[in-house]
Amino acid sequence: MLQLFGLVLESRYNVISVDPGEECIEKYTEETRHGNKIHLILLDYKLGGIWGDSVARKINEYKGTNIILISAYDIDHSLVTELENGNYISKYVRKPVANDFLTDLVAEIVR
Repeated sequence: MLQLFGLVLESRYNVISVDPGEECIEKYTEETRHGNKIHLILLDYKLGGIWGDSVARKINEYKGTNIILISAYDIDHSLVTELENGNYISKYVRKPVANDFLTDLVAEIVR
């Protein structure tokens, strides 16, 4: 799924793909340390050893960026609300996600 989203978005954006969640945090800190602005992270909720909400919270500690949290799982509404209200995530999207919808959502958030 990650590779498909990357291919769809590569025509318009510079895409960096990483997996699992720990690598996402490492890559984010590495890129920002080198002065590279990360405009958006597409973050899957279930990432193996670490949950997406934990990654979003950790990214936020580093002054954060926009995050779209994507999941095939039914995430508790109160958790989603907490993440959105705390500015940990910009949007929560439930899988399956249509490519056109994702492309439009990314464009809207990155503006």
